[in-house]
Amino acid sequence: MHVRSIAFDLDDTLLDTSAILIPSAAKRACEAMLSAGLHCQLGECLQMRQELSVLNSHTEIFSSIIKRFGATHPEKAMQGAIEAFYNPFVPAHLPLLSGALENLERLKKNYNLYLVTMGSLEGQKKKIAALDIEKHFKKIFIVDSLSGNRKESAFKEILNEEGHAPEELLSVGNRLTSEIRDGKKVGAKTCYFAYGEHVGEKAQQPEDHPDYTIYHHRELIPQCGL
Repeated sequence: MHVRSIAFDLDDTLLDTSAILIPSAAKRACEAMLSAGLHCQLGECLQMRQELSVLNSHTEIFSSIIKRFGATHPEKAMQGAIEAFYNPFVPAHLPLLSGALENLERLKKNYNLYLVTMGSLEGQKKKIAALDIEKHFKKIFIVDSLSGNRKESAFKEILNEEGHAPEELLSVGNRLTSEIRDGKKVGAKTCYFAYGEHVGEKAQQPEDHPDYTIYHHRELIPQCGL
């Protein structure tokens, strides 16, 4: 059965978030924790965040940092880190990853394109505006990951709206534990874009194994048979 709709992730799938936004966001998050009495140096905080980034969400990372070093005001440290990290400074204009624009323009002619991204509503809206990509998508879903929500619900909504079979949806993203797992849970095809600071993430559940794996946007169309 052929793919009819494609759901793209945003961070480290269309936007090079790891290189462009994360360094400053991580620094601001660590500074927020230090101002709340985190008992370590800035360099130690940044190093631990980097070490944990492959396998963990940032909510888990900040919690682990606070638990490891201790803080005078742990709740304030956690709240400040999350706010600083998930609402980063976003420049007025951001570049897409190499080949991403060409893929969006080509695929839009034959497929229903959706953007399904996770994070804070305002932070993700700023990234989308800076990339100028809203026009490429039939609909955009911003999933509130800070409330523990998953992409599975957005994928189900896409299937309901389109009225086609689950395997006619392709989920493309850089996280085995998110775009791949949640796509598989609804029966969709999945394409793992191995890029960014989460490269090296290991499959933890049966659903974490993608149908396709790519390392560059030029591989997407031929590898997935689009």
